[in-house]
Amino acid sequence: MALFEIDYEPHVDALPPDAQALVDAAESRFEEFYARQLNKRYPRYIASDPAQVYAAISWVKEHDLVLGNRFIEWGSGFGIATGLAALLGFEASGIELRRGLVEIARELLARQQIEADFLCTSYIPDGFIEYETASGSDLIPDDSFGQTNERTPIYLDGEKEIEIGEIDLFYAYPWPGEQEMMLKLFEHVATADSILIAYFGDREVCIYRKL
Repeated sequence: MALFEIDYEPHVDALPPDAQALVDAAESRFEEFYARQLNKRYPRYIASDPAQVYAAISWVKEHDLVLGNRFIEWGSGFGIATGLAALLGFEASGIELRRGLVEIARELLARQQIEADFLCTSYIPDGFIEYETASGSDLIPDDSFGQTNERTPIYLDGEKEIEIGEIDLFYAYPWPGEQEMMLKLFEHVATADSILIAYFGDREVCIYRKL
């Protein structure tokens, strides 16, 4: 696997006021989300710890690890990581398959006056197929789509389009059975020197560079 794991020790500091305001607003929506039992509609939605996510994105930026300013969140849910990246100065976008969560994220960030974009589509672009295995998920090229190395993978939602090769910083919170699949996806679609922040659990945040 052509990935290099960067030495990073997760840490948590108090969030700045604008980031804390976003988190507080998200918490109120979480309460409504569960009160209305929408978690049954989206049973696989679990939020990461915003303070740990903010710390990792901030650390990557402070250490000049990213070559550019484009951020994308795979499986953005309420869009908190996308919003935190935007507050840190990134041109941030979230990719989320479930339209209801996209609408929540857009409304949440708009009310906080945070500029970010969300596309309602799968984070696995055309040219790849995800399939279930005994231990979780895996990924293979889609031969019917043609040679993926001759195409530039994109995310498309109506007239909105993101060229994946232009993304400098990726963020993902995979389920345990999806961890290796997401690393493989990052290896396939990211350009050299791109960075992936992978939130694997509490105090288990890993940072990778594409070689």
